[in-house]
Amino acid sequence: MSHSTDAWPGTGPSHEVLDALAFQDLLETLVAPAAVATVYRKFFDNAATFIRELASQDTAARIETMHTLKGSAAMLGANRVAALAAHIQSHLHGSSIQVEQAARELEDELAKFRAAAAQCLFAAGGTLDP
Repeated sequence: MSHSTDAWPGTGPSHEVLDALAFQDLLETLVAPAAVATVYRKFFDNAATFIRELASQDTAARIETMHTLKGSAAMLGANRVAALAAHIQSHLHGSSIQVEQAARELEDELAKFRAAAAQCLFAAGGTLDP
């Protein structure tokens, strides 16, 4: 039996794409918008790699990958990416989730988070562009 991730939790109004407080904390910690941009660029690169690798991983590796993505996303304020990764992680135990669909949904949420982060960085005087 297979399940879609269509009804994953994390799409409600309390789950912003980017947690503004997490962004502000990172900005205050690293001081310079360029440093924050570097952290976000590294996250986006790593997340894209994680998503690409899902199809070739066994269940245990997928669970570990989603755990890592969930934690990294949460630390950077990517609420919806973290919630989706947690949802996928919890459904991988029974291999009931469609990996290709999960990867597409993660890519979509990652793109939304990237746009939100770019907007916040621009407002702070930075850019995601290298």
